[in-house]
Amino acid sequence: MFSKSLFKQSCKANGTMWLIITLAVCFMLSVVMLISGRGDVSETKEAIETTIIESELKSAIQERALDWYEIADDALIHFDEVFLDEVQTAAMSLVMSGTPQEQAIQMASAAAYANAAAELQDSYYPELIAEKGCEDGSEEADEIKGIIFYTLNPMQEDGSFMFDEFYEELGETPLHYTDLLADISSSAHAGERDEYVIKQVAPFLAGNLVKDKFVEKIMDLLTDYSVTREQYDEFGYTDYENVKGIAMSAMVNYKADLDYRMENLKEGQTAEDVRAEVRRDAAGSMLATLPEEVSGALEEVGQMDLYGILVGSIFYKMAGLLLPIIYMIMTSNALIAGQVDSGSMAYVLSTSTKRRTVTFTQALYLAGSLLLMFACTTVTSIICLNTVNVKTGLDTQKLLLLNLGAFLVMFAMSGFCFLTSCWFDRSKHAMALGGGLSMFFLVATMLGLFGSPILPSIIRMDKLNYFNYVSLITLFDPISILDGTAGYLVKFGILAAFGLICYIIGGIHFRRKDLPL
Repeated sequence: MFSKSLFKQSCKANGTMWLIITLAVCFMLSVVMLISGRGDVSETKEAIETTIIESELKSAIQERALDWYEIADDALIHFDEVFLDEVQTAAMSLVMSGTPQEQAIQMASAAAYANAAAELQDSYYPELIAEKGCEDGSEEADEIKGIIFYTLNPMQEDGSFMFDEFYEELGETPLHYTDLLADISSSAHAGERDEYVIKQVAPFLAGNLVKDKFVEKIMDLLTDYSVTREQYDEFGYTDYENVKGIAMSAMVNYKADLDYRMENLKEGQTAEDVRAEVRRDAAGSMLATLPEEVSGALEEVGQMDLYGILVGSIFYKMAGLLLPIIYMIMTSNALIAGQVDSGSMAYVLSTSTKRRTVTFTQALYLAGSLLLMFACTTVTSIICLNTVNVKTGLDTQKLLLLNLGAFLVMFAMSGFCFLTSCWFDRSKHAMALGGGLSMFFLVATMLGLFGSPILPSIIRMDKLNYFNYVSLITLFDPISILDGTAGYLVKFGILAAFGLICYIIGGIHFRRKDLPL
């Protein structure tokens, strides 16, 4: 079934073209992998990803600052209500019993302070954590308790304050809510309370967020994004003063904006709507402040393996197939139809060479030359990958699969071109159908790229994705290979089966048809 002389003839006739195209493809591949692997693509992706992560972390700090501010402010408002009610009731009782009014107020204030603090501990706090769905003793419940009582900084029986030491260790001057209680009935007290809460919550928040225990938790969450501790430190989120400034700025802006909008409510607006809107403005991340399409695109780019996509989906699936397709079209046509058309097939068949031998030998040459071509690209790609220093999910195993996938695409299309070459007696007809359809597949794949999910949504034209459904090359799935899923296996099987069937059908038809010899 195999003719050594015919195989040599095919090698001699098409060898120069094979060599030139193979060298050209390997050269293009090395240029793509080496130039893009210098770091430009990786650095662009990392810069976008880092910017997004830094922005989201800052937004998270601002969001937590606002949460803590509202918890602390609501608690102190409740404290004021209890304290004022206790003072008025106790002072009135003392005055009626003959105690001078000024002395009665002082005595009542001390008792009222203790009762109000106890009420926060025994009643307000349990009700609050129950409302938020937290279990007593849980990490969330303990955080809420800390927010309330570190902000209040309760006075103890000996006249000292419970958390002065905490604030002093941070380099802060401890504040005491008792200093504000003398003017609790004045109109200025609400503003003073808000200012006090901000000045207490900001250092308390920053002091906790820069602790190693918390930073380790954050680093665990950022593991998937390849953020190192050094990068996190560069963000400034382990710097106490920086975190404190972010938190304080968020709370001040939130309070100022909220007060203004509450005083100027628009028709149809509710207080809750305004509060939610102000919170979004005060703690919005970079992505949240951008149009949805832009923010989504930035996030997609930040998560993409741009180097892997460039090599796998751009080169191997499109650019790297162009020259091999040209070689395959011309060679498949020259092996059968071209010889029939020129009359040289009559000379071949006039010898002892059978048609079965001709088709088998020529098919073996065509498929074998393509296999050798992609063996060369495989070696080139592995060398280039081990030369560059780029962060990518692409490794040697995936490169082998990408080269195998590209070969199977060419094997399938070469099978069809071989079929048309065996079917038609005129090379122009074989080339028109086989070559034309092969080029159509490539062009459709190029157009389909602009509608495929590998492009960010902001530049993706979804309608163009329909071209992917009419191209045989779509069965080559580099994204599945890069993601490490098994979706490409079935598609590889279809490509191999399609090419093999076409080769077989072409050989059978050539043996049975009448030749114009």
